[in-house]
Amino acid sequence: MALQPPRHVPVLLQEVLDNLVLPPAARVLDLTLGMGGHAEALLARCDEASRYLGVDRDPEARYQARRRLGDDSRLEILGGNYEDIWNDPQYQAWKTEFAPGGFDAILADLGVSTLQLRTPERGFSFRDEGPLDMRMDTSSGPTALEWIAEQTDESLADAIYQYGEERASRPIARAILRAHREGRLATTKDLAQAVYSVIPREPAKRKGQSDPATRTFQAIRIAVNGELDRLTAALESAISQLRPGGRLAVISFHSLEDRIVKQTLRRLAGIYDGPGRTAPVELPKILKLVHPGGLAPSEAEAAANPPSRSARLRVAERLS
Repeated sequence: MALQPPRHVPVLLQEVLDNLVLPPAARVLDLTLGMGGHAEALLARCDEASRYLGVDRDPEARYQARRRLGDDSRLEILGGNYEDIWNDPQYQAWKTEFAPGGFDAILADLGVSTLQLRTPERGFSFRDEGPLDMRMDTSSGPTALEWIAEQTDESLADAIYQYGEERASRPIARAILRAHREGRLATTKDLAQAVYSVIPREPAKRKGQSDPATRTFQAIRIAVNGELDRLTAALESAISQLRPGGRLAVISFHSLEDRIVKQTLRRLAGIYDGPGRTAPVELPKILKLVHPGGLAPSEAEAAANPPSRSARLRVAERLS
């Protein structure tokens, strides 16, 4: 375990605190505990009768969160992810004992964490060389390199286009698989070099644009971890666990996540976004959108914490 974890700054922290209602004896579910930044601030606003359940699939993140939060008797930490936790016996037992009437607040901070990005051994970033892993749960599933080895030119290009919104997905996919066949693909730097062979890095750098490898890394990470596969179902499950008046807050970091969150919450708020003026069937209205357009970081936060720049917070309240 890392003795000195990377500095973690929770994103949109004040906005989360302003929008999650914490009554006396609050029941809070943190679906993406991470290193405990949001949890620390939320627990500081909870009274002694409150209970807080933190969930994370990353064993290292859970370890660091426990170090940060200490032996708070109000806190329970479970291993798992926000897609599958609902049927976990430990979750069900905790909820039966402490939150049989539902949760007052549920938080989901989607995407990759600071800990994962800044630990080269995890393979999430091309800024430091590390193995091509990218798994959020290092105990299960194929690594990024193993996943790439199973792809064809077409399937890899489709993933890079769909999850990275990369226009040059086809030549990039061919370059990556060529490097793999030739034994030149083992590390994050190798993957980045394959991308640069298609989109040179220096011109983008001179223009102040994002690194050309960013979209491809994002796409492969999302594919390896199945981050979008069941997000809609997970959001629906979370909403079902709210008590009337309880709120769900979701932070997303790229347009693909935010689009799913936005569309799901709008549909469950009875808002029709399909073709035509009216819905073919009456939509259930079980939510109220607290900020219909979502909330973005302030200029001050974006300047002080650049990773927050792409974040967006959406909040919905469960109706009776």
